[in-house]
Amino acid sequence: MKRLKALGVAAATLATTITATAAMSTGTASAASCGPVANIFTMQADGDLWLYQHADPTGGSFSWAGAKQVGWGWGGKTFAGPDGWLFNITTGGELRRLRYNGNGWDTQPGGGQYETIGWGWQKFVESANRGKITVDSDGSFYTLEGDQLRWWFYDHQARTWAPGSGRVLDTGWSQFRMIAASGQGGLKASDASYVLHHFRYDRVSERFVLYKKQHNYTWQATTKLFSPGGDIYYTVQPNVGELRWNSYSETSDNGWKVTPGQVIGHDWGTDVDITATTSDCAAPGYWVPRNPSVEDQGSMPIAHVNPNGAKHLVRIMPDNRLTDLRDSGMGYWVFEPFSGSFSGVSNVVPGTGTWPAETFGTTQLQSGDVQLNTLDGGSWQGFQSLKGAMQAAPALVRRPDGTLVVYATGEGQLHYREQLPNGDFLAWRRFGTGSFTGTPSVLGRGDQVTVVGRSADGTSAKFRTQSDGVVRWLGPLPSTVGPRPKLVKDAQDRMLLVDVGPRWGEGAGLGAFVIHEQAGRDNFEDTVRFLPDLPGAPDSESRELDAVVLPNGALAVSLTAGGKVYVTTSKGAATSTEFHPWQQISAEGLNAEFTEPTSIRIAGGDLFVTAVTSNDSYYLFDARVPQDPAVAPSFTGRQVA
Repeated sequence: MKRLKALGVAAATLATTITATAAMSTGTASAASCGPVANIFTMQADGDLWLYQHADPTGGSFSWAGAKQVGWGWGGKTFAGPDGWLFNITTGGELRRLRYNGNGWDTQPGGGQYETIGWGWQKFVESANRGKITVDSDGSFYTLEGDQLRWWFYDHQARTWAPGSGRVLDTGWSQFRMIAASGQGGLKASDASYVLHHFRYDRVSERFVLYKKQHNYTWQATTKLFSPGGDIYYTVQPNVGELRWNSYSETSDNGWKVTPGQVIGHDWGTDVDITATTSDCAAPGYWVPRNPSVEDQGSMPIAHVNPNGAKHLVRIMPDNRLTDLRDSGMGYWVFEPFSGSFSGVSNVVPGTGTWPAETFGTTQLQSGDVQLNTLDGGSWQGFQSLKGAMQAAPALVRRPDGTLVVYATGEGQLHYREQLPNGDFLAWRRFGTGSFTGTPSVLGRGDQVTVVGRSADGTSAKFRTQSDGVVRWLGPLPSTVGPRPKLVKDAQDRMLLVDVGPRWGEGAGLGAFVIHEQAGRDNFEDTVRFLPDLPGAPDSESRELDAVVLPNGALAVSLTAGGKVYVTTSKGAATSTEFHPWQQISAEGLNAEFTEPTSIRIAGGDLFVTAVTSNDSYYLFDARVPQDPAVAPSFTGRQVA
């Protein structure tokens, strides 16, 4: 299609299909459903605003329904959103909204054709940043600012920005020079070689459901990439002024319909801005995280939260209520339930607050929202929702700079969400590869995080990340592990993995074991070192245990077996192969058995083990830690609730 403005023509229809002369490969088009036209707006250097209507946005043929001038005196930066909304940023940084209804401009509150909805946006008028702001079909704004991708949402009905607007979704985006949105959260990012990379963000779950996906075909966009929705894209080849069309499908091996794109117009190289109404096309059927089947994880170890001497025992009840049993400090304990139903609780990590603080996480049973709560100064700070639509309780790591990394499983995949120094969280992203279930075990060491996840078949895999964020697969573990393996660090910062698994030999039963990290700390050893047998049957261990490294350097392990609570400690350093015999620390003659997993931790220099009986009675066992690990700790216990 030739530029109609120069010819003084108000409308034209062209049925000719022009095929690019370059050799092309053909893939599968997106399943886009479009209206009769895609409304494309162009802003000229002289300030005129024109509307062009592409009559075949679904198929990409050279067919146009018309063109007309719809504005004068425009400047700054112009870009479109859904449902006729256009946005203009003035050179002074005002962000204005306008709406073209097909025949003219709507009157905005206050009586004018535009309404100012923001200030300070002038960076996107600069030539280097004009392609770094875009709007998707549901009205979400995305901005590329330095190495950060940000999300915004303006509620046109309420005439206000939604909570969380301006949130950083991801970092490391300085490699990209231009972004364009299509559909709900679909994003294309053009790198220094103009190759487009594929992303899709779901604002409801705050998760990337597609992240830099690779396909057989690539497509390049040098300038002015835009979309009418439905994964239909247009770009302009600046040297020849060609307007090119292409269609993308994230479920296709090839990705793009044609490698060079289809030429659908000429003389498009002089426009200052080209944009399209982002809701003219839609691609239904793309999966989004909704209504997850959240796992009822059953009995999990109690989260013993104890930042400054006041003990709080946080537990998931059999009916999935989340409860806090706290020591009043006056000789009795107070039972305080949280509202809602949850799948389980995470490990406890140091918090950041005015006073010594500790944080735990949980996942809502109905929504899959991952939530965090911090005990600071003796008071819970309230749940912070991280969304996610996950299926199991999270696992937490506190990094040296005080920020958190949260890990959780959803749809059989492991995901993570990183915290920024200002307290905000980046969007959820998939972590590594493979299929996983339940809650992983995670442990930080400097800028390194080690993750052990359990696969649905009972095997497990190890992963590790460094400050570069690259996920490195360390291979499978040499033994099948239980639902929640435990990672700990010894006094030399060397990691150990403690769990329960099958002993060697037919009929040998289960046993608690330790796997040491290699001396070079690149991976874990292949050797599985089993702890001594428990008294009685060799397979009496439960499938879950807990472990901690003591101030004297020894490794302490607790578990339940045969309705009783047992503890053992190493006779030397945590890596010692010699352990004291298992101690039964629960009393004989109780009316109920200990059936839930134990929880073990150090607090105030003492070793505490928490256990719950089948009739919901809470017991707390404690021992002074001997200076010499060759001496086994001596426990006293009491029922606290």
